[in-house]
Amino acid sequence: MTAAGGTVRFGSCDAERQWRPQGLAQLPALRDPHAERLLSGMDELLAALCRPGDVLLTHHRPPAAFTEMMHAAGFGARHLPVPGPTGEPVEERLAAHGMDTAGLAGLACAPYAVLPSTRAALTRMGLEGQQPDAGTVRRVNSKTFSTRLGFPGSGVVVTSADELRSAAGGAPCVVKDPYGVSGQGNFVVETAAQLDRLLRALARREDRIEFVVQPLYERAADFVTHLDIDPAGQVTWHGTRELVNEGHSFRGSGPAGAALLEQLDRAGYRETVEAVAAAVAAEGYHGPLAVDSMTTTSGELVPVLEVNARFSPALIAARLGVGLRMAFVPVAEDDYFERLVHALSDAGLLAGDGGPGILPLAASTLAPPRGWLFYGIFGDREDGTEPDLTPVLNGLAPRTGPVGTAAHHLEGT
Repeated sequence: MTAAGGTVRFGSCDAERQWRPQGLAQLPALRDPHAERLLSGMDELLAALCRPGDVLLTHHRPPAAFTEMMHAAGFGARHLPVPGPTGEPVEERLAAHGMDTAGLAGLACAPYAVLPSTRAALTRMGLEGQQPDAGTVRRVNSKTFSTRLGFPGSGVVVTSADELRSAAGGAPCVVKDPYGVSGQGNFVVETAAQLDRLLRALARREDRIEFVVQPLYERAADFVTHLDIDPAGQVTWHGTRELVNEGHSFRGSGPAGAALLEQLDRAGYRETVEAVAAAVAAEGYHGPLAVDSMTTTSGELVPVLEVNARFSPALIAARLGVGLRMAFVPVAEDDYFERLVHALSDAGLLAGDGGPGILPLAASTLAPPRGWLFYGIFGDREDGTEPDLTPVLNGLAPRTGPVGTAAHHLEGT
């Protein structure tokens, strides 16, 4: 995907919302405009994949401190904010409004995900790229597709209220939106009253029903295997990483432990993942692919929970070979990122070019009043522990009180 002259990286990280067909029923959920704003800032995570000569197109103009820090750490992207209405996907901004594309000619392109507007965006910018059809990408990313592959424990697809009542009316389960992501679009059903409440909410609308119903497992380990599929269907492995999830929401990732890898080898897990990749390639997809899996406290392996045919924070970390963490932090001022970088530097924790330490991987996700702090952990400490961010974050917190990091529930990943 990378040409000698460099690569243009861009993309909206709310791809599932763009893939969702019109008229498809949604599970009850509260809209969070602030979270949507932070989600748009996650495109800055792609800076960690950029080398000198690459260009990163983003929703927002990152602060100068972010660009300077990334350059000092050896990542060389030229950042260009894409003009257009706030809240509009960057691909749609590019397709509808365009931008100054001077200096982009001859560069390869690597979108975060292929959306319905990606092809028009590339055409408007005068870029070429061998991207899969957007309809194919939508299809293979749906949990309906991965569930119907029929691997053990993946659940069932329901397409009516009666089927939903039948599938969810027994043991505790989780009802999943085919285009949900990171905990959004999941509804846990443990009682008849919860199921009745869900069915009443769906009955108030006449949207088409399509959900996946999976058993509610007692999780032992969440993990994901990352690969790339080329246009000829050949697979490149990027390894398996353990995930840290809070509920169904992502909080971090790190290399898989030896015990888990041995368990997967005994279970023939690699052959299963290769079968998934072959099925996805047979649909016409090529590009990054992740297979989400889990083990249970009773010793079961659920090899295919879902498939994500796009980039992800965990894939970015896998390509860097670093641990990735996400913490929620209170943010009082717009200059939080600059103060964070200075505080990490003063504490001797900021990663430099090739050196160990912590590197914040996005700035626009740190907006008042509460931000998402994504950070990579580069290098290993002699004692095997992770750097403690708590004193740094407490020093940056508003006077309402101290804060902690996500380290308490991210330990060991």
